[in-house]
Amino acid sequence: MITNKFTNISINGIACAVSTKWVSVESLKDGTNDEMLNRFVKNTSVTGHYECGSKQSAADLACVAARHILDAQAIDRNEVGIVVYATQYPDYKAPSTACVLQDRLGLSHDCIAFDVNLGCSGFVYGLNIVASLMHSGNAKYGLLLAGDTPSKGIRSDNSRNLFGDASSATLLAKTENATPITIVSRTDGSGFKAILRPYGYAKHPDRPDTEGVFDEIGVFNFAIDQAPEMINELLLQENLNSDAFDCLVLHQANMMIMKQIAKRTKFKKEKMLVSIDRFANTSAASIPLSLVLNYGDSFDEKVLHSLICGYGVGLSWAAGIIDVHVKSIYPLIETDEYFDDGLYD
Repeated sequence: MITNKFTNISINGIACAVSTKWVSVESLKDGTNDEMLNRFVKNTSVTGHYECGSKQSAADLACVAARHILDAQAIDRNEVGIVVYATQYPDYKAPSTACVLQDRLGLSHDCIAFDVNLGCSGFVYGLNIVASLMHSGNAKYGLLLAGDTPSKGIRSDNSRNLFGDASSATLLAKTENATPITIVSRTDGSGFKAILRPYGYAKHPDRPDTEGVFDEIGVFNFAIDQAPEMINELLLQENLNSDAFDCLVLHQANMMIMKQIAKRTKFKKEKMLVSIDRFANTSAASIPLSLVLNYGDSFDEKVLHSLICGYGVGLSWAAGIIDVHVKSIYPLIETDEYFDDGLYD
């Protein structure tokens, strides 16, 4: 288990953005599918999801969220030296969307900017990447942007209801004697076919991009076995237990997986944050989105000692111990903003 620990980096802001279009499961009932949709809500706890407009992307949402943090804290744009964008729905095949976001946010040319092709584990992996770059470099601030717009690529109605569009921005800062950020990571590429969209890309360019492959049982078994095993190893390594934490923030894959992970790591159910009911599965944005939903409107003067864990496509999984002050978690942003790149017909 690869472990990274940072004592000079703090999380100074978390914001999330969604579109203004929320699609309720209830609104999809037409008299012939009511029973099926009632069963869907019962089995998944999902009551709806946000869906971007035709010209709006995850990058647009991430840009709005990042700008909100930078403006709220009056951060000098010239002092932001890193932008990492974790997504599986970039704006373009080339260049990296992070390069475009660097310019849209008005950041200096003295800035590292690149995309990371990760989904469900993308937020935790992204924290590790940004913190590592800051730890070894001279950047005062770094931005982790993480989000997806699965509505752009999912074809079937059933799949569409399971996933939602959202993006997040997290501001990291170089800080003397910061509370440690600890992150552990693992990968098992032998399971790459469990969640797979193989067509329309370099390996299979002659077949159209389709919804792909999803081994529901295989992914379920992977998540409930490997995620709690990693969390328990992390707790043992740090000489901690679930009582030490204010909250458990899991990737919002589905409620059955989340409940199993909480049970197997001995976290009380009231400590497990939930956002899947309102937002569905939002991929890399789901962990920060859960923090925003539960604490974005809070006025508590406290620091949340949190255990986070993302798991999924890859197969890839990572867990971390982070501290975030509640005042650094901003209310949810709804926006119709999109970037006109001049390429629309």
